[in-house]
Amino acid sequence: MKAHKIAVIPGDGIGVEVVAEGLKVLEAAGQKAGLSFDFEQFPWGCGYWLQHGAAMPPDAIDILGHFDAIYLGAVGLPGRVHESVGVREVVLAIRSGFDQFANVRPVQPVAGCPWYVSHRQPEEIDFVVIREATEGFYCNIGGRYEPGAAEVSEVTPMRPAFARSTEIALQTGVFSEFGCRRVIRYAFELARRRDGKKRVTSTTKSNALTHAMGMWDEIFEQVAAEYPDCEHEWFHVDALAMRFITNPERFDVVVASNLFGDILTDLSAVLVGGLGFAAGGNLSETGPSMFEPPHGSAPDIAGKGIANPIAAILTAAFMLECLDEPDAAGTIRRAVAAVVEAGEVLTPDAGGSATTRQVGDAILAAL
Repeated sequence: MKAHKIAVIPGDGIGVEVVAEGLKVLEAAGQKAGLSFDFEQFPWGCGYWLQHGAAMPPDAIDILGHFDAIYLGAVGLPGRVHESVGVREVVLAIRSGFDQFANVRPVQPVAGCPWYVSHRQPEEIDFVVIREATEGFYCNIGGRYEPGAAEVSEVTPMRPAFARSTEIALQTGVFSEFGCRRVIRYAFELARRRDGKKRVTSTTKSNALTHAMGMWDEIFEQVAAEYPDCEHEWFHVDALAMRFITNPERFDVVVASNLFGDILTDLSAVLVGGLGFAAGGNLSETGPSMFEPPHGSAPDIAGKGIANPIAAILTAAFMLECLDEPDAAGTIRRAVAAVVEAGEVLTPDAGGSATTRQVGDAILAAL
């Protein structure tokens, strides 16, 4: 029996609840497909930070490196721990630790999910957003300075408001030629593999961010020339955000930088019924990839047993697909689709009254 070793980080808030449902669905799908899983759970996150002063132990990356994949629930305890702690010490630490350069968000709505775009139907929409996940403004380079500081001596005279301020903050984005080329090439390779339009859409804001986004645009055209069998196009990010809603059916594979991709992927969640239905993964070519539903820890509903586990379950299916287990992944997706389309067992965010566990049990029954 084929086995996969999975590191499980339930994290904080509803992460613990939805991961529990994802694990039991994984187990059942594995049994049907002749797979076994070696799950090892780690109590890391903001709750761990409150006890230990760090969200993960110093050797966390070494520990995780021995697994085939990482399954993360959510991190964050707003009001108790600063929001940057979970992001910086868990999510970004793991992404950078394993060079997880591509954040991948499928946009494939399930019939019966909450639907907010009345001029289109769910079956018309099927695309993927690829977000570069290791560079850009998330490198967290910069600082906060007094106007007279040497670090801002060239900046202060640029605008009247700068000279009149008591503090100036610099946030530097870092874009490498290799990093841009790698994620753009991944987008074209994915377009070739998908049974879709073979169209790659890039988005920047090079009319204002001339250095970094200008380089991205040039590299996009260079890579596109290597894939003459694929269409390619480009939009400013503000125009693309509008087209995500007005013309979502036109897209196949969308590729974006870290910050723009972060915003666009949450916008794309509208097209799958909300964050409770949105799957995601952070892919690496050199170490384990990490798979996480993007909905966050949702402390307002944590512990109430009403969190929607479908995003975590679809994320588990995406993890299986990336572990080269397409049959098991397809089994989970079909079971989810059957439950959602029936509309009888859904959590309150999807218009139902079921609990987190009841939705997981219904998907198990559909399996």
